[in-house]
Amino acid sequence: MTVSSAQARFLGIDGSLNFRDFGGYPVAGGRSVAKGKLFRCGMLSDVTTSGWQTFETLHIGVICDLRREDEVLQYPTPTNPPSADQRHIPIAPGTSVHLRESMTGEDHSAADRSKFMQEITREIARDHVPAYTEMFNALLGTDKGFLVHCMAGKDRTGFGAALIQLALGVSESDVMADYLLTNQASDLITGIQARMSSQGMPLDDETLEILACVKQSYLEAALDELNTKFGGILGYLEAAGVSDSAQKALKQRLLV
Repeated sequence: MTVSSAQARFLGIDGSLNFRDFGGYPVAGGRSVAKGKLFRCGMLSDVTTSGWQTFETLHIGVICDLRREDEVLQYPTPTNPPSADQRHIPIAPGTSVHLRESMTGEDHSAADRSKFMQEITREIARDHVPAYTEMFNALLGTDKGFLVHCMAGKDRTGFGAALIQLALGVSESDVMADYLLTNQASDLITGIQARMSSQGMPLDDETLEILACVKQSYLEAALDELNTKFGGILGYLEAAGVSDSAQKALKQRLLV
């Protein structure tokens, strides 16, 4: 993937974080995932009026918000706009509590925090199947555009987008390439730094990298859990109640 093609995936929604199209990747048989149907991002609470006007041109029918209850209360998404159906599907990895605690202490190194991130994505894959069942049901329930997001649009959202891509037949290498695009989301890095500074918690470069960026090892940990516990994407989809007919329906609608 070239730098220009990667940057073309990011959409200019003013006030959004890490907002991009995760369609367009090839699948076996010469087809590809449709563009302009699948979107991912971070929180939407700071989107401006002009940003919502641009958002409306995407014709998104459903928004899946994977944030915790406290995150939604602190940074609510406006209800009007957007005109999309909003589904709150909270995912609260227990390991993330330890990560948050490590941000304010000196007992944990950057390597420790990176390890926490691997465990968070592993836990997301292992312990939150019902939440991703709801995500797939929301995707199946709309013939318009689909948006999945969390706070930064990289961990809970990253795994959710990977599941959808794998279900559609996108290769693991392209799934990983899409996951790593978060590291090119300059608005995410500046946004997190500004927010933490406003709360009296300015971040050093190593900590900022942990919070605002991703590493290949993070998603690899989740995919390892996917393969070890569920036997791969098909086993995961079975556990999530996404039937063969539902998988076919997704491919019929989202592959071109």
